Amino acid sequence: MNWTKQQARGYLVNYHMINTNNINTITDVFNRIQSIQYDPLNVVGTNPELVLQARVSNFKKDMLYNALYKERYLIDGWDKQMCIIKASDFPQFSFIRENRASLETLWAKKYLNLEFEHIIEDVYQVIKDTGPILSSKIKIGETKQHRWGHTKASSVAISYLFHKGIIGIDSRNNTQKKYDLIERTHPHIKVENPFISEEEFIEYYLLRRIKSLGLVWNKNSVAFSGLHINGKNIRTKFLDILQNKRLISEITIDGIEDKFYVPTEALEYPIVLNDTITILAPLDNILWDRALVEKLFNFSYTWEVYVPESKRKFGYYVLPLLKGSEIIGRIEFSKQRKKEPLKVIDIWLEPGIKNTKVLKKELDETLHKFAQYLEATEVIYEHQDK
Repeated sequence: MNWTKQQARGYLVNYHMINTNNINTITDVFNRIQSIQYDPLNVVGTNPELVLQARVSNFKKDMLYNALYKERYLIDGWDKQMCIIKASDFPQFSFIRENRASLETLWAKKYLNLEFEHIIEDVYQVIKDTGPILSSKIKIGETKQHRWGHTKASSVAISYLFHKGIIGIDSRNNTQKKYDLIERTHPHIKVENPFISEEEFIEYYLLRRIKSLGLVWNKNSVAFSGLHINGKNIRTKFLDILQNKRLISEITIDGIEDKFYVPTEALEYPIVLNDTITILAPLDNILWDRALVEKLFNFSYTWEVYVPESKRKFGYYVLPLLKGSEIIGRIEFSKQRKKEPLKVIDIWLEPGIKNTKVLKKELDETLHKFAQYLEATEVIYEHQDK
């Protein structure tokens, strides 16, 4: 099957449930894209909140908190990076949890020269006896100074227990987490590995990642982070397996030499897009493969929060603006809290995008809708000419 770039963009935006008429729930979103990357930075919401506000009608922050820590049909875990996944998917990540726990041990010994294995049982017992509990309340073992600051042995033990799936996050207060035994935080989920072999898991995991992106090519990038699928040779092998099972389909796109792959089931999704403007999260799934985004949307995006201020091209926390199936620019906000006004620092439109009266009106509508998600009182442009 061959697509034009415009068709590929339309498919991808529609696949990601953005700028459509669909009334999506949080469950709908996770059923489609599987995982949302977690990041604690909060200027106008954390990354997961921003991902969901772009897809879920009338989304508010407490809806995600309730799904994670009250209704508990979502759970914190490791996928591409630290992510939020469906709690029902927890058993499928047994291989990932074993790998992450091993890396915790390696990291502590290699980079911190810190021994913690001898206190794991003691830390576990404290959590069992007194959980839910903040990690700051557990002080067992030594503390090591290093170039990044200092680390407690008990903190590494907690991280090990979390990644291994023995403990879970009971609740959060911003970045502070309370931990408890996984059988108490999520008593309804199974923990046994359902896969007979690692190969069976890799097949599942690669298909899952393809579903998280919607459209992939077989190139190394952070989009394929993870020990099991980060190598091109292993992906090539399992892409063939998935194609032979007709779980994925091959696509070509005009003007791009590479082959692309999409979930076969996604070819049946009707494409009906609105020409509305949506503000995207910095780590939105649709942006995971930045090289692919540049090829397809002619949009180069770097999240500059970790770039020294003097070297930034735009700003600290700049978010893309998606209109229909085109990325038309980017926007930066001041840090917003509670019901304070939403302050727009600046807006940069892409070359060729004219700042017409119609576009200004559409941007105003988008910003007022975005302010409602934040429960902000009003929208203020710091540059009055905007």
